[in-house]
Amino acid sequence: MTSHTVPDDAVPPLRLLEVARSDLAERARVHVELRAAHDALHEAQAEHQRLRDVLTSEELDVGRLEGRSASRVWSSLRGSRERDLEREREQARTAAAAVEVQARTVELLREVTESLARRAEALEHADRDYQSALERVAGSGGTVDDAHVAAAVQELAHRRELQELEQASAAGRSALQGLVAARQTLGSADSWSTWDTFGGGGMLSSAMKHERLDEARQRLQVAGEALTRFTRELDDLRMPGIALPEFGGPVRGVDIWWDNVGVDLLVRDRIKRTQRDVDAAVARVEEALATLETRRQQLVG
Repeated sequence: MTSHTVPDDAVPPLRLLEVARSDLAERARVHVELRAAHDALHEAQAEHQRLRDVLTSEELDVGRLEGRSASRVWSSLRGSRERDLEREREQARTAAAAVEVQARTVELLREVTESLARRAEALEHADRDYQSALERVAGSGGTVDDAHVAAAVQELAHRRELQELEQASAAGRSALQGLVAARQTLGSADSWSTWDTFGGGGMLSSAMKHERLDEARQRLQVAGEALTRFTRELDDLRMPGIALPEFGGPVRGVDIWWDNVGVDLLVRDRIKRTQRDVDAAVARVEEALATLETRRQQLVG
C-alpha cells in the first residue's frame, strides 16, 4: 500500500480496503492529470520553438541594418536607418523577452509533469493492492460484518468479469486483424485466379496466383490460431466460439504446368468458398466484439 507504513496484517480489513480504494481513485486522477500535463508541455515546447524562430528572424533583421546589406543601403537612402534600426532592435528585445517567459513556462510544466509521473509510479500497484484488500475482506472469516463481506465478494466477481471481458476483447481484436489480413491476400489471389481462368493467363499468372495462395494459407493459419485463443476466452464467458475451416487447395504443379480450365475453375471455386468462410468468420468476430463491448459498458456504466 502507498498510504500507510504499518504491515498489512496489522491493519483492520475494512481500513485496508478504504486506503486501497483511496489510492485507486488517486491513481485514476493522477493519470488524467499526467496526460493533460504531457499535452500542455508539448504545446508549450512547440510555442517556445516558434518564439525562438521569431527571435532569430528579428535578430537577422537587426544584423542586416547594422552590417553591409541591401536593407541598410535602402534604409540609409531613405534617411530612416536609425529609426528602422531602433524599431528592429525593440522588436528583437520583445521577442527575446517572450522566449524567456515561455522558457519559464516550459520548465514549470516539466516540473509538474515529472512530479505527476513520480506520483503515478508510486501508485503503480494500487489496482493490485485494491484486489488484495477486497480478497482479505471477502475471506475475513467473521471478523467483518456480512454486508461488507457480501459487497467485497460482489466486487471481486465484477472485477473478474471485467478482466475476462478485456482479455477476450484483446484476443478478438487480434483474431480480427489476422482474418482481415488473410482476406486481403485471398482477394489478390482471387484477382489472379480470375485472370488465369478467364483472361488468358498462363504460367506466370498461375505462379502468381499460387504465391498469393501460399501467403493466404499462412495468414489463415495465424488467424486460426488467434481464433482458437479467442474461442477459449469466449468459453470462459459462456459465449459461443468461432472456428475457421482449413484451407487446403489443389497441387500447384498441375495448375501451373497444365493449362486446364477444369483445374483453374477448381482453384477458383476453393478460393471463393474460403473467402465466404473468412467473411463469415469476420462477421462473427465483429458481432462477438460488439457483444463484449456492450457487456463491458454495462459493468463500468
